[in-house]
Amino acid sequence: MTASSIYATLGLSRNPFPPTPDAGSYFFTPRLEEDFAEIVHCIEARKGFVLLTGEVGLGKSTLVRRLLDTLQGTNCHSALILNTFLQDSALLSAIQADFGLPPTDSLEQGLARLTEFLITKHQAGDINLLVIDDAQNLSVDSLELVRLLCNLETAQEKLLQILLVGQPELEEKLATPELRQLKSRIVKHARLNGLHKDELARYFDFRVNAAGAEGRLSIEASAVHALHCATQGNLRRIHLVLDRCLYGLASTRGSVVTVALVQRAVADVPALGDEAMHATAVTGPRLRKVWILAGLLAGTSATVALASFGLGPPQASALGATSDAAVVATPAQPSLSAASVSGLAHGSAMSAEVSPRRACETHMEAQALADEVVHTQRLPVGVSDAWKSSARFCRFVEGQESWVVWLERGEARHIVAAQPATLKVQAKLKSLGLLDPREPGDGFFGTKTGEALARFQQQNGLAPTGKPDELTFLLLEHLDASPR
Repeated sequence: MTASSIYATLGLSRNPFPPTPDAGSYFFTPRLEEDFAEIVHCIEARKGFVLLTGEVGLGKSTLVRRLLDTLQGTNCHSALILNTFLQDSALLSAIQADFGLPPTDSLEQGLARLTEFLITKHQAGDINLLVIDDAQNLSVDSLELVRLLCNLETAQEKLLQILLVGQPELEEKLATPELRQLKSRIVKHARLNGLHKDELARYFDFRVNAAGAEGRLSIEASAVHALHCATQGNLRRIHLVLDRCLYGLASTRGSVVTVALVQRAVADVPALGDEAMHATAVTGPRLRKVWILAGLLAGTSATVALASFGLGPPQASALGATSDAAVVATPAQPSLSAASVSGLAHGSAMSAEVSPRRACETHMEAQALADEVVHTQRLPVGVSDAWKSSARFCRFVEGQESWVVWLERGEARHIVAAQPATLKVQAKLKSLGLLDPREPGDGFFGTKTGEALARFQQQNGLAPTGKPDELTFLLLEHLDASPR
């Protein structure tokens, strides 16, 4: 199955989070819209020299492409220089070539021919725009050449409009005494910043809907928070993470990007490094090949998400024999299960500084195997308090809400064990009277299995989607439910 068919599984016509600049679906924040409008105005008013800077991955090249698309079809002729390792005369030759001029033998001849060309175009009422990307690579001499080009002017207007685009190092270079004349000619300096957290959800909706989702895909608020912590609003990093999240959604036929999905995706992006992994509390190995494999399985079966069901390791006898120990207990809430933090509570009092959430998560992390990840999720109102004793989960109360922390096998084990896990799910649904016992247990997550799962979800306060998700299968495995 190709990558395009994976996106088609989600109802998308294309990848909404491509790794290359995508000016066709450009997301404007209020600040960016203001800067863009001013840049266009400076060019159209022939004001001369504009500077655009920003860190790697903030969308400088995408903005340039959007700008050129906006000016296309107008009286603006543009030259775009991407190879800024060309210096001095070689840089001038590249500028000439992009304007469609023949090469010259010397720098002086090149300047004369370019000047003649610019005057001719100006007299015809045209605008001439030179865009130099990655301009931080230019030498001082090459930047001085750019200044000479900026000096070409009539009594009131510049013959050549110049947009210098670069990383923050370009600002530092322009601040040196040798380039103070060039810096003094800047009429507009736009600095790009990452997306704010409150813009991330809108960005997600904008991108997926532009790719054809039509409201079918969404992202949880907690997932937005985790994504922003990991990426700091950097667009390139956001795309890397969300593209992997789409593979995860396709593998489970899901429609909601959860915090657990973001955490697993972040762990798979080397560019984010250990700091981003710590910020989102990621556990488990980086599984790039597994993400791709999971995506390729989409469209043939939804069984990948089932494979953690019933596959946990045998409970340790010591934990299995312990009695319930409540980290938080109120009359309105049940105490924690036997698998909670009884091991932490025995022998010494829990520190008041350790929250119930962190106590549970620490306990689960200590028991996690090499291929297991820790999930934390709020339980819906109305879920039964009768849970089977297990070392695989820990419940706690925070405020008036009940939460659960549990262990789940990594994706590699999910894929290998998908079919037997689905058989276990079908057997469980039959035992609860939710799936016709006459239905064959084929290990395939089809329509009837999905409908039975939806009935189970509805009975336990979950959205009756009939689609695989981690919390549904945690409840299905561990709730001490009787047939209905």
